[in-house]
Amino acid sequence: MKKTFIYSLVVAAFLVGCGDSAKEAASAAADKAKEATSSVTDTVKEAASNVASKTVDAAKSAATGAVEAVKEGKDVATAAKDAVAKTASDAVEATKEAASSAVDTAKEAASTAVEKTVDTAKEATSSAKEAVAGAAATATTAVAAATGGADGAAVFKKCAACHGAKAEKKALGASQVIGGWDATKIEDALKGYKAGTYGGAMKGVMKGQVGSLSDADIKAVAGYISGLK
Repeated sequence: MKKTFIYSLVVAAFLVGCGDSAKEAASAAADKAKEATSSVTDTVKEAASNVASKTVDAAKSAATGAVEAVKEGKDVATAAKDAVAKTASDAVEATKEAASSAVDTAKEAASTAVEKTVDTAKEATSSAKEAVAGAAATATTAVAAATGGADGAAVFKKCAACHGAKAEKKALGASQVIGGWDATKIEDALKGYKAGTYGGAMKGVMKGQVGSLSDADIKAVAGYISGLK
């Protein structure tokens, strides 16, 4: 029972830790997504501003050219036509340049966001692995402390020959089936056999079997048997 309780505490602590790690990872990913969105938005705004600015500059330049053409004696209609053509051509070029710049900047922003998200995911995975390793180590240490360092599975190996691998048999056809007993009942029975104060038909046989077991061995094997399914 104590062993099961210890495992339960360790698992609960681990789940809480993993839950916090998952929340942190999700929050970090959301922050990276916001950064990427903000960067692309800023890029689009800047591109639009560049297009407007270059278009205005092209129009001013064309208008100035038209005035100069008139001063030089060219026909007003011809000068206006040339000015409109130049304005349109310059606006198209400005738009192409701004669009190309926006695409390149957006690609760079998206690439950076992906890299940051991947790094965040790697960090979260690494933290989760460390948490698992830490929980396993804590569980091992806690169980070892509770059983005095004894190995219940190792102790049970010599019991399995008569009781069965899952403690599902009547030893020598005479004992009770101990599979399903709780750890306290098994521990009390084994201590009683060792002291010679417990048992029926198997009392003599069991006293010899448990005589060399320490209290830590008995506690460990009792916990192991109680957990067999």
